[in-house]
Amino acid sequence: MKIHQDAYNGDLESVRQALTEVPDLEIQDQDGGEATYGLTPIQCALSSPIASLEIVLLLLNKGAQLLFSPNNRKTALFLAIQSGRIEKIQWVLEQGADITQADEEGHDALITAMFSAVAVNETDLTALMQFLIDQGAPLNGETCCGESVLSESSRCGWFAIVQCLLRAGSDATMLGWTPLMHAVVLGTLSDMEALLETADLKAVDAWKRTPWLLSLQVGHLDKAKCLLAAGSDPEVTGWYGTVPLMYAIASRNRALVAWLIEIGQDVNGTDDTGEPPLLSAVELDDVVIAQHLLAAGAKLTYVSQGIRKSERHIIKKAKSGAMAKLLVTAGAKLQDVNQEVRCQLTQVDSSRFYSVSPQIYQTQKHPTFGATNPEEMSFPFWRDMVKLRYSAYGARHHYRDTETEEAGPVWSFNRYGQSITLLPDGRVIEIAGEHEDYYDPDFYIYNDVVVSDGEGGFTIYGYPRNVFPPTDFHTATLVDAQIYIIGNLGYPWDRVIDETPVYCLNCHTFVITKLVTSGQPPGWISNHQAMLTNNQIHITGGNRWVQQGDHLEYVENDVEFVLDLNELSWQVLVGDAM
Repeated sequence: MKIHQDAYNGDLESVRQALTEVPDLEIQDQDGGEATYGLTPIQCALSSPIASLEIVLLLLNKGAQLLFSPNNRKTALFLAIQSGRIEKIQWVLEQGADITQADEEGHDALITAMFSAVAVNETDLTALMQFLIDQGAPLNGETCCGESVLSESSRCGWFAIVQCLLRAGSDATMLGWTPLMHAVVLGTLSDMEALLETADLKAVDAWKRTPWLLSLQVGHLDKAKCLLAAGSDPEVTGWYGTVPLMYAIASRNRALVAWLIEIGQDVNGTDDTGEPPLLSAVELDDVVIAQHLLAAGAKLTYVSQGIRKSERHIIKKAKSGAMAKLLVTAGAKLQDVNQEVRCQLTQVDSSRFYSVSPQIYQTQKHPTFGATNPEEMSFPFWRDMVKLRYSAYGARHHYRDTETEEAGPVWSFNRYGQSITLLPDGRVIEIAGEHEDYYDPDFYIYNDVVVSDGEGGFTIYGYPRNVFPPTDFHTATLVDAQIYIIGNLGYPWDRVIDETPVYCLNCHTFVITKLVTSGQPPGWISNHQAMLTNNQIHITGGNRWVQQGDHLEYVENDVEFVLDLNELSWQVLVGDAM
């Protein structure tokens, strides 16, 4: 609900306005994101890193309730700690909260702080930990899974926190460190060198790290060089097979990463789960380190080693537009980026709020085709959904419309098989795609085009069905001021097995034209890749529907097809199309 989001976002005036309508202050949020789901307005404000204590006090004065009893994850102390705001924690303690409390799973104050809003910044987290320690927080608590704040801080490489905890009296045996390891992490180079002659370089700590691996994770190049010269094994791996490059990447020491690459560390080495170093750099959003790895030959995909081995695309873990652009330049597919990155690329305001009334929702909720080629579809509800990128079910839930599913699908911009194209002038074009699977009441394959100006503005274009049919899992290839839309999974009744749909989108007028091609096309192909070379579009991979006797089969495509844009003719370049 909006009051929950306003409370979490620290919008004091909006909360005051909401309170004039006398809302139920004990109702839990069901519409917002992960940060507010299941919380009351005052709990949202207390747990927020943005909201001030003033909003908490305002809601409290209006009758909102807070839990102070232990054994509950929603107790006021734990919510305040999650915010990372020391003034909120101080206030909760002044109200009588017990700093020594833990929930039923053993999460106490320090362990809760490990997952707080400031956990992304070691300096801020260290300050929070020190404050909690000064208030008397237990140092050696363990969860039911055996997690302790000291052990987890060590695993994560938060060694300033490790030092803080040890100074306060934490049980150092949890670390499993030898004197050499202690010197590597917390001592000077001279301290470490004094121990080298008699130390065991192969010894491992509680997380299976040798002294050399610890030197990489702490990010100390001179110590790493010294330990390697003393005979450390450069091929050793840590917990779950974590490779040396991953530890160095975690330290964010770019010179250290460059040195490891220089001495021959495998940039495509993987841990026991199949994950490579490039994935670590992408998840940390370190573009410079990712550049180092790509320049050394890092691959853009990897094979996960879970129960079901499958190829994974690293770009799906990108967290910023800059990282996505780097990976695309290296050959990754832009359409694999997640919704968060799409929002960054388009700069569309990703507001969490629906702006339209239930009445407008009811009149605009269903997909509809355009009447002209193109037609601007300026429905406020659709525009909300472009900003929100929520599921159709999320909209149904918000508008209390979950009992009318048989009336047809609700329009959504949260889609699979939707292409995304960056234009040189900064515009971003997203084409069609599908929402949900065929058995879902909101399953729908779209035929629209959304054009973002890259500065927050956007336009939705619709098309007649006979001009541009519902399309998903296609490719979109930019050639000058045209985008060639090739392939489609589509609805079963739209598939023409021996044909390959090819459409051309004009990036100035947004008129879509169906192109008539000749030669030997791929047939009804989808999930493929397209690459432009010398005015030819090369089509590889994906799947094709083919006739096998009296039935159709969806088979992997191992043939390379080429569409000559001058002649609009297809030919087989590699493989047998039969």
